[in-house]
Amino acid sequence: MANGKKNNTSNIIKLPTGFTGAGGQQLSRDEVRSRKKKRLKRRRAIRKALLSFVLLVVVGIIGLVLALTVFFKVDTIKVKGSKAYPQKIILENCGVETGDSLLLANEEQIAKTLIASLPFVGSVTIERDLPSTLVINVTDTYTAAAISYKGNFILLNENGKVLDSDAAILSEGVPLVTGIETESFKESEVITFKTKENGDILIELLKAVAKAGITGLTEIDVTDTSDIFMIYNDRIKILVGSSVNLETKILRAAAAIERENEINQYEIGVLDLRTEPKVYFKAGDYETTTAETEETTEKLNKTQEKTTNEQ
Repeated sequence: MANGKKNNTSNIIKLPTGFTGAGGQQLSRDEVRSRKKKRLKRRRAIRKALLSFVLLVVVGIIGLVLALTVFFKVDTIKVKGSKAYPQKIILENCGVETGDSLLLANEEQIAKTLIASLPFVGSVTIERDLPSTLVINVTDTYTAAAISYKGNFILLNENGKVLDSDAAILSEGVPLVTGIETESFKESEVITFKTKENGDILIELLKAVAKAGITGLTEIDVTDTSDIFMIYNDRIKILVGSSVNLETKILRAAAAIERENEINQYEIGVLDLRTEPKVYFKAGDYETTTAETEETTEKLNKTQEKTTNEQ
C-alpha cells in the first residue's frame, strides 16, 4: 500500500446514530455487542421485577380472600356492658352469626341494628379477638323523662328516643313532662311533637340535665317556653325562665342543689335561675313563695337596670 501504511477500516462498522460513541465516533463490534448485552440485561431485570410484583399482588389478593372467606370466621360472640338486656337477646338481634367473617363484621351496621331493635341500647362498639372471637360492647341508655298518654306513659331518653311507648308505671326518679303534646312516636325512634319549638327546648333541657348530672327531678313544665320550670325531689321548684343559656343555667342549678342538700336535704323552697349570673334560693313552700320570688326578681332586675342607666 501507498506510504507503507495498513488500511484498518475493516475493523470499523458503520452503525446507526444510536450506536456512536462520544463525539459521534463509530463503535467497534465488541463495543456494540457489550452495549446490546447491557440493554438486554436491564430489560430482563425490569421484566423480572414486574413479574415479581404481579405475583406478590396475586398472592396478597389470594391471602386476603382466604382470610375473609376461609380463615378468621366467627366462632364465639361475647356481649359486655348491658344491664337492660341479657346476652341471649343481644345475640338474637345483633345480625351476626357464628361462621360469619370476623374481619368483615361491620361495627356501624351492628350498632344500627341493635339500636333500632332494642330501645334501651344507647351505643355499641365491637372488638375482634383473633382468630375467632367477636366482642360486642353495649352501653345502655336510660329514661330521662316521661309524657302522659292515654292513661299510660311514653318513656324518653335525653335525645328524645322512645324507650317505651306504653308504660303502665312511672318509675321513681323519672320526671313527668307537662305542657307539650306528641304528634307521632314509635319505640326506638325519636319522638315528634305538635309544637316543634317546645319539643326542641325539651330535648335541649333533657341533654343539659344529663350533662349536669342532676337526678331526682319529678316534673318538667315547658308550657311557656319563656317561663320553664322544674320540680326537684317534690320539694324545690327550679325557675328556669327562657331557654337562653340553658346549659349554663342547669349547671348552676346542679351546683346550687348540691349546696342546699349539704345544708338541709329536706329543705323546701324555690331556686331562681332567671337572674343570671346569680342564683337565688328562697326557703318555704314553693307553691306560696313563687310569687314572692318573682317579685324579688323583678326588683333585682329594676335595680340592675337603674345601675346600668346611671353608669
